[in-house]
Amino acid sequence: MLPQAAALSLFIVVAVLVAAVFAGVALSTRQPHDPGAAAATRLRRWFAGVLGTGLLAALVVTLLHLPYPRGRAHPDLVIYGVGMQYAWGLSTSPITTQDEWQNSTFANPIDVPAGSLVEFRVTSFDVNHGFGVFDPSHHLLGQVQAMPGYENRLQLRLTTPGTYWVFCLELCGMGHHLMRGEFEVVPPGAHP
Repeated sequence: MLPQAAALSLFIVVAVLVAAVFAGVALSTRQPHDPGAAAATRLRRWFAGVLGTGLLAALVVTLLHLPYPRGRAHPDLVIYGVGMQYAWGLSTSPITTQDEWQNSTFANPIDVPAGSLVEFRVTSFDVNHGFGVFDPSHHLLGQVQAMPGYENRLQLRLTTPGTYWVFCLELCGMGHHLMRGEFEVVPPGAHP
């Protein structure tokens, strides 16, 4: 991915170019003149070619840097996540009852070996929730919807050791801001 400073610089350059084009068009209308049909057609074709090429290049650049694994790789670890107002139950075994959810919300954080491909299997016991995984630097790595009666899956390769957080990304009630879960990514040799 482009760093934020590079993305901002690119945006500023494109914005200046667009402003220059608008200024040029505005200044060219001071005196009436007929550009001619052939010249207008050439200009339209040139503009469509530049725009199409730019959009295609942007599509290729962004698709090459998707943060998710390609295909449906077999995960190294499966973490079951169940949302219920106002906490996340996280466990390495399926959570099927409210008692299991209660136990998983108060359990010690799950240890995940660094470099593991983790598949989160996410659902909810009450209302819709947004399951967002944040790394130790507080960057959103991925998200999936948690819905009652459905199991959605999210695969992420977690490489940086530290505390990872799961936050609810969909307003689910008065205690929405308190809804969180956590797990630890540990160096590969530290996992039992």
